[in-house]
Amino acid sequence: MSNATDAFCVPGATEFYKAYSRLHGYIAIVICVIGSATNSINITVLSRREMISSTNSILTGLAVADLLVMLEYIPYALHMNIKIGPEVNKNTYAWAVFVYFHSIFSQTFHTISIWLAVTLAVWRYIAIAFPQKNRTWCSKQNTTIAIVSAYVLCPFLCLPIYFAMNIVPNEVTPHNNSEFAEDLSLPHNRTVYVLEMSKNKELVTAIMWIYSVILKLVPSLALSVLSTCLISKLTTTERRRQKLLKRSIVGPNDTEKQCLAEDSSAARRSSRTDRTTRMLLAVLGLFLSTEVPQGLLGLASALAPDFFKSCYSMFGDLMDVLALFTSSVNFVLYCSMSRQFRCTFARLARRVLYTAEPPKSSVKHEPTTQVTGPL
Repeated sequence: MSNATDAFCVPGATEFYKAYSRLHGYIAIVICVIGSATNSINITVLSRREMISSTNSILTGLAVADLLVMLEYIPYALHMNIKIGPEVNKNTYAWAVFVYFHSIFSQTFHTISIWLAVTLAVWRYIAIAFPQKNRTWCSKQNTTIAIVSAYVLCPFLCLPIYFAMNIVPNEVTPHNNSEFAEDLSLPHNRTVYVLEMSKNKELVTAIMWIYSVILKLVPSLALSVLSTCLISKLTTTERRRQKLLKRSIVGPNDTEKQCLAEDSSAARRSSRTDRTTRMLLAVLGLFLSTEVPQGLLGLASALAPDFFKSCYSMFGDLMDVLALFTSSVNFVLYCSMSRQFRCTFARLARRVLYTAEPPKSSVKHEPTTQVTGPL
């Protein structure tokens, strides 16, 4: 098995899979618990009245999708990767249905996150390239339509995945018991249910093309192009700012002072826009770092059907963890790069802590007179 795998994959892939699979469940659960908390904070902060904007609405929709992915991944990791008890049968029909549901649910909401990231990049490019059209093109109504469209259309894009897998019953004998229940003391001669790829190679190949191109590479290409355009605009803005700074150092005459004052005000607004754009570029870069490898491996699986089982599956858990990690660190980016987010979060945290404190006693003790004489 190891030799066959290494023939289609990098050397040592099987050994890496065996070593990492022992740790994957614990790593994934830690990331999911932390990521669920941080995404819940993101939703709470970004949905505050003072934070409402088109960009923050998209980021809120993104945080909701990431939160759902992480909450659903926790029972999946517990089921697939962590030994819960010596008599737990992980191959019942109910568990097989859950794994089937997981494969579709996680991919659907991850695809929603990707296309919301593309929408975010488009909205940001409009904001810095066509500021005069920003209020019209990126209005609250259009933003809501874009978010709802992502949540409605992406499940249809992921629908082919439903046909890629089948729940298959298998009879367990003393000869193949370890294949279905490794390290578990379960009875022999029983029926287990496993999720397998369809035997129709043409169907699986077509689905891998859809997965790799439409779900991964097309949005990755769109993010790359839009990110390049945003970086180009940032560079142009920085050059203009430096040029303005040099003009102010030389010393303007009276006729230029008013123009320079207007340019300085515009430069300050542009500086705030640039900080927001850099933060969003960091978010887009994280998406690209996980989506491009998955897209390329999926494309290789479409070109060579044996590649999926021999190589892609060896790194499936690792790519899952990278995607989960990407979805959990946005809170750190927002805190480090957005002063408004930090201030709003700090204000909410103080309010929660103040509410949690027990109220101080307000009972006033009346002074008493001690009688020392005889009654």
